[in-house]
Amino acid sequence: MLGVEAVLSALNEADPYGLQPGSPAGVPVDEYAREACDIAEILAQQGRVSQDDVDGIWESWFNEPLVDVIGIAEVTALVARMNSLARP
Repeated sequence: MLGVEAVLSALNEADPYGLQPGSPAGVPVDEYAREACDIAEILAQQGRVSQDDVDGIWESWFNEPLVDVIGIAEVTALVARMNSLARP
């Protein structure tokens, strides 16, 4: 699937819940893998992902939209980064 590892890397850098994926004091590096797979699937199918897509995925996994967790500016930047992954 298109860019799962790259999407996971972007999510790990954003680290919405401060879990420090992959660090000695944190959770496993694949902590956000389910969400990354869902986002990568949309990228593969549509060539882009929207804030609504990401918020919907987050809401389905965590019962809250990502914008409520990290704010609009951070979500906008994250979505832009993810969309850049789908471009050649």
